[in-house]
Amino acid sequence: MKRVTSDRGLVERLLDDGYSFFSGVPDSGLKQFITDVQQLDKGMHVQATWEAEAIALAAGASLAGRRSCVYLQNAGLGHTINPLTSLCIPYEIDVLLVVGHRHTLPQHKVMGEVDESLLKLIGWSNYIIVSGDNNPN
Repeated sequence: MKRVTSDRGLVERLLDDGYSFFSGVPDSGLKQFITDVQQLDKGMHVQATWEAEAIALAAGASLAGRRSCVYLQNAGLGHTINPLTSLCIPYEIDVLLVVGHRHTLPQHKVMGEVDESLLKLIGWSNYIIVSGDNNPN
């Protein structure tokens, strides 16, 4: 796990690390990251309608031999738990999660306090938490 304070340049670093498939749901805290993935070649980015769908798409891409990344806001992290624990973990499908961290508003408070603990609880260590200007902490 890494914790970073900005999403600037993150896509470029992931491409350098061999990631070639990205899926996720919009998050204003990951604005630059999303702008960057939308500029990738066709087939490298598929926007999802919810987080579990993004995990499924990334798992499929991983099974096809691609290194996959899912981006999301931590408020949607709960939607990833079932596909991570029932698909990715048992079948050893390694998907990187890029999680926009929020915790200051009431609707983000609880998940903002437990997001990293939740991932550790299920044994998921391949994630980056982005806590930049729009995602304080």
